[in-house]
Amino acid sequence: MKTNVADALYAGCEAVVKIAWLNGLWLLFTLAGGIVFGWAPSTAAMFAVIRKWLMGQKDVPVFATFLGAYKKEFLKVNVIGLTFMALLFVLAANYHYFSASADWLSFMITSCTLMAGLIYMVALMYVFPLYVHYELPLLKYLSQAVLFGVMRPLTTACMLLGSGFVLYVLYTLPGLIPFYGPSLFGLVLMFFAYRGFVKTEAQHHQAP
Repeated sequence: MKTNVADALYAGCEAVVKIAWLNGLWLLFTLAGGIVFGWAPSTAAMFAVIRKWLMGQKDVPVFATFLGAYKKEFLKVNVIGLTFMALLFVLAANYHYFSASADWLSFMITSCTLMAGLIYMVALMYVFPLYVHYELPLLKYLSQAVLFGVMRPLTTACMLLGSGFVLYVLYTLPGLIPFYGPSLFGLVLMFFAYRGFVKTEAQHHQAP
């Protein structure tokens, strides 16, 4: 019994250290890419490591796996990252400009912008899990992220709730952000997305 408890404590401590290490790598390589060109490949690399953990590869070398994914996907995933940054700029500018007016046309455009913002959030939650799990044409990741989010509403809801919980924990304990901020979001999103992918693949295999 004592051995089992000790093993569980050791595994828990090891996981905590690995998650913090992964978060540190995300921060380091995001800065190395000048933030603008670093955040997307760092995020894809982080999700690649987490995916391997979820697939049972607990002893995967974190640094080597992260660095390999970062270098391999740097150019391709930056296309996705820059696209999301441009979309965010357009949505923010639209909302800022039209929400300042009180006429009905501005109200309609503001409402549509908020709806587009929700779709944007769903796509952003799925795009990196999709990127590390599936080989797709580069331009299809955005549309497939939206499609998957709509087709699996329960998975999407779990991702939103899980992200909200992580946000609450980090807001309550802001000292954790440098050590566990992005990596906790990555764990939550990849966990639910991976389960959704596996279920979808199983359903496709069972279909006549």
